[in-house]
Amino acid sequence: MAAGLAVFTRHSSFPFYYHPDEKGKSDQLIKHKRNFNHPMMMLSTVELARNTMLWGPAKKDMQKVTELGRHATAMIAALTAAAFALMAFRAFGALAGWATGILCVTNPLLFELAHYFKEDPWLAAGVAFVCLAINTYGAEPGRRNLYLLAAACATAAAGKYIGFALLPVGGWLVWKRTEPAARKSTLVRFLGVFLGVWLLFNLPFVRSPWSLFESLQDETTKLAGLSDGVSRSIPHGFYIMTQTLYGGWTLPLVCLVWLVFAIRTPRKITIAEWVLAVVAVSQFALFSFVPKSAFRYHLPVSLAFSVLAVAGLARLVAAFEKSTPRRIATGFSVVALSAAVYFQVQSVAGLDRGLRSDDRRDLIAWIRANLPADSVIAADIQANLPDLRRADHAGLTPLAQRIFGDKKEVADLGSVAQLRAEGVTHVAICERTYGRYLDETRTTKAGTNQTPEREFYDAVLKKGRILWSSDLGRVTYLQPGLKLIDISKL
Repeated sequence: MAAGLAVFTRHSSFPFYYHPDEKGKSDQLIKHKRNFNHPMMMLSTVELARNTMLWGPAKKDMQKVTELGRHATAMIAALTAAAFALMAFRAFGALAGWATGILCVTNPLLFELAHYFKEDPWLAAGVAFVCLAINTYGAEPGRRNLYLLAAACATAAAGKYIGFALLPVGGWLVWKRTEPAARKSTLVRFLGVFLGVWLLFNLPFVRSPWSLFESLQDETTKLAGLSDGVSRSIPHGFYIMTQTLYGGWTLPLVCLVWLVFAIRTPRKITIAEWVLAVVAVSQFALFSFVPKSAFRYHLPVSLAFSVLAVAGLARLVAAFEKSTPRRIATGFSVVALSAAVYFQVQSVAGLDRGLRSDDRRDLIAWIRANLPADSVIAADIQANLPDLRRADHAGLTPLAQRIFGDKKEVADLGSVAQLRAEGVTHVAICERTYGRYLDETRTTKAGTNQTPEREFYDAVLKKGRILWSSDLGRVTYLQPGLKLIDISKL
């Protein structure tokens, strides 16, 4: 956990408005409102930290609240690594525990997501707590471990709504490990503790229960791509690409060792391992068959590879009793895990460099130094050029040049001809925004990828003169793929 905190809290002070979702989280805390787009464990925890650690005006400072939220996410991500390490230690010994902990702390996707005020690491923590509690209760089904299992299921459900799927697993284990005469009363205690812990994190739900269901419907609509004009074709290989970018395929290949044992000796596989494997397969399949996609949805799958790879190798070493085969199995395990850690550390190093960079800062500096003061710039909102009309830009030093329009995308302001008629001389566009329109795998509801937005961005990219450009980087919130384009001759 200490190692996780040291690694996950590096370079987490970038502006709150760089990430499109963080402002909404901090705004809920500052204004004491909740939208229930997700359960409240993250916000309730950060609210407690905010009231404890921030004083006076700092409690309403968006940047300070956001950074506090990022540090809380880093803490829960570190706890996730520690929980999986402890689970491996109890099942296979100290070396397996250390190996699992190192793989989790160097997991590139967990490393990046631990730097944002977002819910995904909180769900991952719930999964880790449930897996640890399942193995503990399965070995010692006492009252204390029953309550810990119920609390773990509650944290999973309080992290994200999908975490409710783990509640039946906990309930089934309680039913299975309890004497028939005591099953009813034991399940009542289990569900009572679950509900109590869940409500403790979700007290605003009591005041406004219908808001939860409305927000859940809204999130489901977004996930299905029904609220977006451009959707990704399904099934798609987005998460295969995600695994390639975030750690590579060494660990998934090593997991084949675990799969062999799972097929040959399924009764010797712990319940937690089965739960983790089913969560990984289900998550991968589910999100490959919905139009909306995001790297962060792959986190439970990525962490499952770290845990199951070590479990498989631990079983491989234990399966050989003779000294020579055992040494071969041990050597193979050391080489395989060392290779996995190497590739993960390489990926983490790239992400760490990305978190230290700031392409928007560099673009703004170039504009101040090189662009005529009478220029008029139309910008995608995620380009984040200083615009004092935006509340989140209060206190920034404005540009000498005029910023035109207040739409999310430059394409929403009209065609190139209409922009020129308004006196616009330059556009600043962001690949995080326009990239989806140029993605051949995405289509509209009519089944075509030709949209007014695509035509606009195609026109400015091909006919305009690019004055400044940066590539879409590993950390897309700080390296969003910016381009400043002169359209004064169009």
